[in-house]
Amino acid sequence: MQEYSYHMHTNSFGIFDGHNTPEEMIRKSEELGLKKIGISNHLAFHPNMPDQSKMFFSDYHQACDLYKRVIDEIRTVSLNFKIDVKVGFEVDFFASTQWRNLFEKMREDIKADYYIGATHYLRNQTEDYIMNLYYLQRNPQIEINKEDITVYLNIYWDNVIESIKSGYFNFIAHLDVCKLFGYCGGSEWDDRKKEVIETLAKYKQPYELNTSGWTKIGEQHPYEWMIDELNKKNVPIIISDDAHCVDTITQHFDQAESLLKKHNYTNRYCPFL
Repeated sequence: MQEYSYHMHTNSFGIFDGHNTPEEMIRKSEELGLKKIGISNHLAFHPNMPDQSKMFFSDYHQACDLYKRVIDEIRTVSLNFKIDVKVGFEVDFFASTQWRNLFEKMREDIKADYYIGATHYLRNQTEDYIMNLYYLQRNPQIEINKEDITVYLNIYWDNVIESIKSGYFNFIAHLDVCKLFGYCGGSEWDDRKKEVIETLAKYKQPYELNTSGWTKIGEQHPYEWMIDELNKKNVPIIISDDAHCVDTITQHFDQAESLLKKHNYTNRYCPFL
């Protein structure tokens, strides 16, 4: 079994969506026999970010201050353990020049160890409409017409592709997380997914087999046919539990290993060898 995990979350400062403290996550990881871990809370920042959650930020300085405190907290706590602990962020990527410039500055300001690329938002081209998929799911009174949702979902796939091209990220998270919300499951979206596959291959960008989907919808991220195609193109893969509590650290890792063995997937990625 893979002895490292770099996609996990905490409840730091009562802001993030994990259920346990960094200390609890690190201790449990050590007990499970992991050799290396990374804690990667959400970095969700945009000047046009709506006020949908206390972990989403529109103010650059507020965001940076929090992320620096998160890094300091985890690095301090990790000194009490033998396991190798890195501090990263799961970053919601946006394609605009404005966001990229701010994120590049933020990277210099906060100095995390690594970054995971993610797309959790529907948005329009100008990024003045931004809607978190989880927020949309939890608020069914919010309605988006069929024409608009098709446009937004195409931009979703554009966003995933641009995040790969950006070169910002150690690996890309749950490529098809939109399927958690009932989106893009039909074959009419396969060409967009193939574009993602081709872009990952072209840029030799590692991506994750995210095991949390087995718990949520009975299927991993990404689709198995995508994993098979990515293997044929020799794209590096990492298994991620996307753990939000101690009970989900290394969840379904054995199942993931079996899936990779089935496809003879040997190009495995670890950010810190």
